[in-house]
Amino acid sequence: MKLLAFLFLLSSCSTPLLQGEPSQGKTNYSYSDVSGSYRFVRENRQIKKKLVTRNQLLDNKGGSSKVLEKTIMVSQIGSIKVNKSRLLTVRPVASEFTVWLEGKKYHSRMKLNEKTKSMRLTLDSPETKWQGTSDIKFPKGKYFCFFSQIPECLYHNYFLTLAQENKNKRFDFYVVWDGYPYIQDQLTRVGQSLFAPATLKFDGEINGQIRYIVEVEGQMILYHFKRSYDLEKIAWIAQGITIVPPGQEVESDDE
Repeated sequence: MKLLAFLFLLSSCSTPLLQGEPSQGKTNYSYSDVSGSYRFVRENRQIKKKLVTRNQLLDNKGGSSKVLEKTIMVSQIGSIKVNKSRLLTVRPVASEFTVWLEGKKYHSRMKLNEKTKSMRLTLDSPETKWQGTSDIKFPKGKYFCFFSQIPECLYHNYFLTLAQENKNKRFDFYVVWDGYPYIQDQLTRVGQSLFAPATLKFDGEINGQIRYIVEVEGQMILYHFKRSYDLEKIAWIAQGITIVPPGQEVESDDE
């Protein structure tokens, strides 16, 4: 999508970061799952009222960086009217996703259709069942986050702050699987539908980091943040996926 490429190439204005606001730019992580260890690169920017995030999963074997999976997402920061007040929301607008499975390329594009309140999904893959264009209606709800943009989305929805202030409360939102429908072949027991109900809960401070639990489709994903709300670590226990800073040991996260 030309829109996605254009937005990502734009340089955001240089302004002082507010205390507790995540920084923008590129961050490298070590990614491990049942198949091995890889390099994971997350890059995020806020361009005016748009959140732009790009993720890449890279295989560094053999001295070269081979892209195994990449995604780019754009969401709009805005508000919705509820009764006589307005709620701050982050609205998924568009995404592109590419993954190579057994050497074959699988590609998808999503674009919000405001009039029909649906997501236009365009698929290009070697499999007939995953080809063509369809429109998928949004379920009734106020908050939606692209899966790969959850840290930024929940921050700008104020969910991270609210969950920390209300430690026993769960906050509801919907995950939009940016890897849909291919995620069904990559992960276990998730991604059968584009939208999945999810909850967020504050889980305390551990080793100087703030930890939250996102529960989606019966599985828990642990997100660790620095006090600046910069993402530090992700642990998806059911899938055996851990994302940590380079060189950091992968430790048990079930304490």
